[in-house]
Parts: sequence; structure tokens; C-alpha cells
Amino acid sequence: MKRSILVVDDDELLLDFMKEILDSEGFNVSAFDNPAKAMESLKDKPVDLVITDVKMNEMTGDEVLKHVKEQYPEIGVIMITGFGNINHAVRALHKGAFDYITKPFKGKEILYRVNRYFDEDANITTPSRKAEAPADAKAAKKASSAKDNKVSPVKDASGEPGSEFIGNDPQIKKLMRIVPQIAKNMAPVLIQGESGTGKEVFAHEIHKYSNRSEGPYIKINCANLPSELVESTLFGHMKGAFTGAISDREGAFDAAQGGTLLLDEITEIEINVQAKLLRVLQENEFYRVGSQKPIKADVRILATSNRNISKAIAENQFREDLYYRLNVFPVEIPPLRHRKSDIPLLANYFADYYSKRYNMERKEISEELMESLVSRDWRGNVRELNNQIHRGVILAQDADEITTEHIDNAMFSNVDENLSEEVLNNADLPLMSIEEMELKLIKKALDHTQGNQKEAAKLLGISDRTIRNKLKEE
Repeated sequence: MKRSILVVDDDELLLDFMKEILDSEGFNVSAFDNPAKAMESLKDKPVDLVITDVKMNEMTGDEVLKHVKEQYPEIGVIMITGFGNINHAVRALHKGAFDYITKPFKGKEILYRVNRYFDEDANITTPSRKAEAPADAKAAKKASSAKDNKVSPVKDASGEPGSEFIGNDPQIKKLMRIVPQIAKNMAPVLIQGESGTGKEVFAHEIHKYSNRSEGPYIKINCANLPSELVESTLFGHMKGAFTGAISDREGAFDAAQGGTLLLDEITEIEINVQAKLLRVLQENEFYRVGSQKPIKADVRILATSNRNISKAIAENQFREDLYYRLNVFPVEIPPLRHRKSDIPLLANYFADYYSKRYNMERKEISEELMESLVSRDWRGNVRELNNQIHRGVILAQDADEITTEHIDNAMFSNVDENLSEEVLNNADLPLMSIEEMELKLIKKALDHTQGNQKEAAKLLGISDRTIRNKLKEE
């Protein structure tokens, strides 16, 4: 049975182009340049999918979407938008649109989205199932723990304890509520936040809730890749493509086919490789190094960054067009100091985890230590808290409870406070921005540790990668 599609656009040239493309692939296409008449036609001739422009004179794409979702919730909607209206299209995704496509586009782009909709349609067929999505997602999360063994395990940004995104803070609850919505789309997601906040954990949650949860989940740490190997690692290479390429090799995009690819710290990728990533997002295909043969990319891309991307764009370190392509679903993970109510919950979670891992008696965290944990700013965020509780569980095995003496003494020292006071109390120091202050403290810590970045990071309670990134921004 032919799938039926209703195309709505008051641009007759574009309307004819889409009809011709879809007709050629065997779809049953109805085309209208008048959106009101198109909606009227649905009463007598229901369809499987509606493709509509966002900006039209008689009736907007938003109005078409609203009408379809209210009257025919089982029908999917794909939005067409101009480049300057991407944020508008993203809002439409939150209102129920399946996907969007940006003008100008090629025929294969619209076909890719249409075919993907029909591929996924079997999984979201009725209004009742859509309405139950949060409950279904909860069940899916439970079932996914068994599935995770089928792919290479990926450690989360908060450390070793599984891949659960934990928190009762309103900011965290809000993020978790949108996971099922984000997960069911193929649109890229850009997850930003400081080091150790849980960006990788959130990315894994998206994968687990998605229709691709059975597929591979591949993580590439872009910050740790040698510059000369980035392109080969991502896209693979052909024998003889460069010195040392002694055989054909598949890359991350090959490994992630049918699944999800997480590009951790994507802002660390060099500009020339960013251009090739942009092509993957635009054309859904890639080339191995040394090959002219395109390979279809059936991969959902998630990306993280702990950098100020606007500043990276301004300094020509990150492509603005790539940013817009990635930033369909922008997510900001708050630092731990902005959700201190979660610290006791996380501390007890880590204590439970490590006690079970080492088959040790679970010791309570002393009231004094808990107060100290809550009062700290945690520049290393959840990762740092995890490390401290890990240490505490091991050192408190012969004690009645986990106390401040079982935690890294440097954590409660006044070294970093003294550094801050020295800067703030210097009468000759001109008023400076927070970024300038951070850089000065980092340099002071590096002086204190004779240039040892790892030791300076421990001293300041941040990751050594954060230090590297801050020094790059100077």
C-alpha cells in the first residue's frame, strides 16, 4: 500500500519540486499552495504525513501543525524553514513536529527525512501511545539496563557509577522531562556545561530512550585525539591515504551506523574537520580519508562542550554554521554549586555504589562532613564529589562513619581561598572580569605547582582539561 503525503507550500516552484521528488519514489502525493484548502482536504482524504512550510501568507506552518495535531494526532508533520527561522522550527518540534528541513535543500534530504519518519512510524502509531510517552520511557529505561551489555559500556561524566542522571533539583527534573521528547527525534543535540556536570550522562540517557537504543552507542573524546588522527578516527581511511595507512579502516561513523555517536568536547576539533562534520549533518553522508565514494550516515549525533562557544566562534576556533546545525536542541547542564540540594542525594548514591562494589559495610556520612560537602562550590562538579566519596568509602572501612578525615584534606584547605583573597585584596589590581580572575587563579596555582597542570587542577578543584581550555582561550 502506498504511503500518502500532503505537501503544503505557497511557493509553487518548491511545491512542484517536492511533489516530483516524492512521486518519483512511489509516494501518493497531494500538493496544495493554499494551506486552508489543504487542511479541508484532510476531512475526505486522510494522509500519513504532512510536509508544510513554516512561513506562508494565508496560514502559518504553526497553525497547520496545531490543526493537524489537534484533529489528526496520528499524522506526522515535517516543517520546512528558511535558515534564519531554525529556532522557530525547533519550537515546532516541541509542539509535536517530527522533524524539520532547512532551505535550500536537495531532493535526497527531503527523502531521507520522509523515509526516516515512515521507518519510525511503527514505533509511535497511536495518540494514546504518544500521550503515555513519559510512562513508557520509564519502562524503557528499566529495560535498557539489559540492552546496555550489547554495546561497549560508556562511562558517564560523573565517574564510574553507571549512567543514571540523578537529581531532585527543579533544573534537573526539567531536563529529565524533556529527554523522551528529544530522544524520539533524529535532530542533533548540543549539551553544554562545565567539566564534570554530567553532560555524557545526559547524552547516554537520550540514547537509552531513543528508538536507537538497541543500536551502538559510540563515544569519541575529541579533546584527547591527536590532530593528525581526528579525521581518520571519525570517518575512517583507505589504504595508502597517508603514511602509516597500511590497510582500509572504518571510523566512528561506521561503528555508529544505526545508533548514536557522541562527540565529547566537539569544540576541540580543528576547523578543517569541522567542515566535514557539517557536511555529514547537511548531506547525511561522509567520505573516508583517501576515498571519493560517499557512505550513507545513519547516525544520530550528540555533542558536548565545556567551552564558551560564542567566544570560540568569535575567535574563529569553531564554525558558526556547524554550531547552528548542532544547536537544534540546546541543553545546558547546571554546575553542582547551582543545585546544592542534590549534593546529599548524590553523596549517598556514590556511598551506596562503592560500598556494594567493594562488598563493604555501608557507612553513614557524618553530619559534619555532609554540611561541609554542601557548603563547597565543587569546581570539579559531580565528578569531583564522586571521587571524594569514593576515597571516603575506602578509608572509612574501619570507622563508624565517613567523616572529614576520610576525605582529601586539600578539599577543605584554604589554599584556593587564599589565592582568591590575594587577588581580591591586591589594591593595585584593576577590576577584572570573572574570566580574567579564573585565568589569574589558574596561573597562580601553576606557579605554586611548578607548572604541573594535574596538581594545579587538584589544588583548584577543577579538571586538568578545564585548565588546558582556559589557557587556550587566553
